[in-house]
Amino acid sequence: MTIAYDGTDYHGWQVQPNGITVQARIEESILKFSGESSHLNGSGRTDAGVHAWGQTASMAYNGKLSVDRIQAACNSLLPEDISIRQVKDEAQNFHARKSAIAKTYLYVIDNGSVANPFLRRYAWHIRQPLNLPAMAQAADFLVGCHDFLSFKAADGKTATSRRTIVQTRWLKRGSYLLFFIKGDGFLKNMVRIIAGTLVECGRGRYLPPAMAEIISARERTAAGITAPARGLILRSVDYR
Repeated sequence: MTIAYDGTDYHGWQVQPNGITVQARIEESILKFSGESSHLNGSGRTDAGVHAWGQTASMAYNGKLSVDRIQAACNSLLPEDISIRQVKDEAQNFHARKSAIAKTYLYVIDNGSVANPFLRRYAWHIRQPLNLPAMAQAADFLVGCHDFLSFKAADGKTATSRRTIVQTRWLKRGSYLLFFIKGDGFLKNMVRIIAGTLVECGRGRYLPPAMAEIISARERTAAGITAPARGLILRSVDYR
């Protein structure tokens, strides 16, 4: 499944004992039309308030409905802030997380003097003008295989904090600054901490070369603030 959702009213993707999650809503919809409990394997977790355009999830299905009928059935039962964009048959050994080779996230900043109330759920409004060239130069230091411990939430649990960033890119669209980052994986809050640190560069707190020093420090305190969840969107997941 390729899934889009507005994460504002959810406690993230993954099922939790307390709190409504995106995964739980989709699994409930599958149970209603199939009569069978299903477990979705997501490509990764998104935190509370984070959105997705290209989240992916896989499950074993032994029913008789076609992929188009499954998509239609789910969408007819899901709330308006979750949509199944596509359903495909895959090989039996396919796994949405384990088979993924890269993910792309988008972070959106509203850098206008007055916030757009219609996009308040999907962008971080920063009134102070930001130095976009400095932010782009700082982002270049992220590309490559590094230990990104400085950009991991304190409660994040992983076997290793080494990740490979394939590409970073900034685009300006009117008063909006769009930050794209593609990598083979991301630590908890990693993109949000990177976005917050780049904003600090745009504000002049750090010079762009300081990004290399922050990476080398391997200390969360060396990096900048954690950007709000509302500006973050899981854009796409790549497979071979």
